Amino acid sequence: MIRAALYILLFVTSCAQVKPLTGGFEDTIPPNIIRSLPDNFSTNQKEPVFVFEFDEIVDVSKLKEKLIISPYYDGSFEIKSKKNTLSLIFDSAFNENTTYIFNFADGLVDITEGNAAVKSRFVFSTGDKIDSSFVSGVVTNPLKNQVVEGALVGLYQKKDSIDLFHTKPTYFSFTDENGFFIIENIKAKDYTIYSYQDENKNFKSEYKKESFGFINNLISVDSFVNKVHIPLYAEDLTTLKVQAKRDKGDVFDITYSKKVESLVVLSDENINWSLNDNNLLRFYKKNLEKDSSLVVVRANDKVGYEITDSVYVSFSGNQKRDFKLDLDIDWSSQNIDDTVLFTMSFNLPLIKTEFKVDVLIDTVLIPEKFFYNKVISLENNKIIGEFAVLIDSVELFLKNKREKVIKDSLGFENDSIYRVVSGYYKRLNPKIISFLIPKGEFISITKDTLGVTSQELRVRGKDYYGDFSGEVKGVNKNKKYFVELVDENFSTIYKNEILFPFFSFKSISPGKYYLRVVNDVNDNFEWDYFGIKSKRQAERVFYYQEEIEIRSNWSVEDVVFDVEETVDNMFLVEK
Repeated sequence: MIRAALYILLFVTSCAQVKPLTGGFEDTIPPNIIRSLPDNFSTNQKEPVFVFEFDEIVDVSKLKEKLIISPYYDGSFEIKSKKNTLSLIFDSAFNENTTYIFNFADGLVDITEGNAAVKSRFVFSTGDKIDSSFVSGVVTNPLKNQVVEGALVGLYQKKDSIDLFHTKPTYFSFTDENGFFIIENIKAKDYTIYSYQDENKNFKSEYKKESFGFINNLISVDSFVNKVHIPLYAEDLTTLKVQAKRDKGDVFDITYSKKVESLVVLSDENINWSLNDNNLLRFYKKNLEKDSSLVVVRANDKVGYEITDSVYVSFSGNQKRDFKLDLDIDWSSQNIDDTVLFTMSFNLPLIKTEFKVDVLIDTVLIPEKFFYNKVISLENNKIIGEFAVLIDSVELFLKNKREKVIKDSLGFENDSIYRVVSGYYKRLNPKIISFLIPKGEFISITKDTLGVTSQELRVRGKDYYGDFSGEVKGVNKNKKYFVELVDENFSTIYKNEILFPFFSFKSISPGKYYLRVVNDVNDNFEWDYFGIKSKRQAERVFYYQEEIEIRSNWSVEDVVFDVEETVDNMFLVEK
């Protein structure tokens, strides 16, 4: 350390005195390194001390937490500063024959305006050469059509495989505001590459909280590798476990550690069960002859974990609960110009699932022949169905009924009742339709029923909607693709129904949308993530560069989506 102290002293005493400027124009230029010991791009550097002189007085109060050292340095260091000089003193040696980069990021700023030295880099090697290979690319969130700023991109030794959750990267960098990254001065060899939003700054991915992404194949770095695209997704990789099993008298609960995607329940007896809140499996004593029953349950989560458990479901207590049947309905749309889907989720298993639907315009009951209601899927406590109304037929029905009432009222012009009735039919709005399930249509295992359930749906008319069509180019003809139109909130998705590479979307609600093409690897007409556990890349998603505006009574035709051009433009930020 005596040598290090002399090193610093000689440098500091030889530095010119720098005073901050006052008055004049606002200073927007960040501090720049004008001299260093050792020199930038030095080789065979063995000393643990680095001294820098800047062209203005600097504030380094945040440098301890902001200094980026790549490859990752596992030791600690001391900071000494005076006016425009900075000394970094490290407590342990750097790896042999390795090129290192110091990036001051926003941890070093000028003392006057706080301009950060974000582009100030210092490079040195502990060997006899400076490694010059690099990897560059872009990190995105494909499900939101956004680039990701501030994501860590790391290169890992081949042997580390998918250990981004336990091992710190060998080389790393962070994405800028355009999602672009570049990892420079890399030793030429094979690496795996991962990216994640390192929110807690520990250089390890936290799969419970942080989105992450990967490239499935090794990256062979010789001189350079560019145009690397890494998509980030949120994925809970915690193991699916049974957290608790509880006999509560009239029910038996199995609580899982996370959301259950699918369940299979096997039993010799007809035992009733329901899945509530996505992770609570509840068995009911009702109608069960014995106080216990052997049940085998196989549960799967979204990322591929499976747990099979054999359990004696017992009902030994005397507790009786007053279970009330509850229903939540989710609609694919509240416009009824076309067929809509509905999902009914009940909190209890049902013993009566067939149900009647009434359709009304205000209080006028519409004949059943003018609407269509069909159950597509029936699970233990969930019903999925589709509903449609023959709009033209309903309007004709109302017109005939209105004309009849008005015609009959002409003979009773002075009758107040006829005047009220004829006025009612004249004011009737056929654009508002009520979907109504009468009281008592559903019965739970506790014999509880629901009151009247209703939903207001609207008829917008053809002039309300717009159309959008075109063609996709610049894709690999040997791969499968499909096209989707997604609203700006990513809550509504329209699928193209005509033969690829052409696309046509009819009767689209006005608003702003994104057009995207999905590389359908398994040809199931759905986007699949697969997950890092399966070691398979998510299906690639390509977005049209411009946002699409759909207007009422308007058709946009002959749009050309050149996927190859879109990919090229994604990396223009590199230039």
